[in-house]
Amino acid sequence: MNNSEKEMKEQESEMRKKLSYVFIPIAVLLAILFFYQNNSLDFQKKEYIKSKNFEFNGKVTKKIQDGNYYRASKYIILNTYRKIQIPNEVYYEIQIGDSAYKKKGKDSAYYCLKNGKILIEDRCKFIRENYLKLKTK
Repeated sequence: MNNSEKEMKEQESEMRKKLSYVFIPIAVLLAILFFYQNNSLDFQKKEYIKSKNFEFNGKVTKKIQDGNYYRASKYIILNTYRKIQIPNEVYYEIQIGDSAYKKKGKDSAYYCLKNGKILIEDRCKFIRENYLKLKTK
């Protein structure tokens, strides 16, 4: 190794050290802000209300998923051109031509299958539980 290569390695090492002094505090600050926002009562209340006010109604025209593995996100497309994310249990039971609806202000979504079976999904459960947990603190 000659002097110029040693010098380059030293400069590279020094540069990495200086960059870490800049980026590590930024990453820590962003993590703190993200944690605070997700544990904020106002944020959780807005998310719960937003989730509650989400509504849809229509017949299933297409089923899609974000990959070819079990835990991939699963969606249905309604005849109103809305893309709705649904849980795995519902995805494997629902067929094209079945209907799905969720009323504004309600937590539950209903999936009416052609065979007469009705599946009920609590779409706001996780958000509601987080909101109520923060509210009781």
